[in-house]
Amino acid sequence: MMDQGPVATKITMDDVKAEIDLLTAQQTNALQMATFLGMTPEEAKEYDNRRSRITRLVKQLAMLTKAE
Repeated sequence: MMDQGPVATKITMDDVKAEIDLLTAQQTNALQMATFLGMTPEEAKEYDNRRSRITRLVKQLAMLTKAE
């Protein structure tokens, strides 16, 4: 069998939307928990990392939308 080299993964709009939905749900949960229990520094860092990832995904989604 021949080696076909690295396999390119095509990221679809649905993939990006699904990740945004997942991260948004995690953000909502984190905020609800923080309301009652507060947020540790590690939880705050995770929250900020998710926020940054959501921002990058929204930009990626915009680029994919323009490409269609």
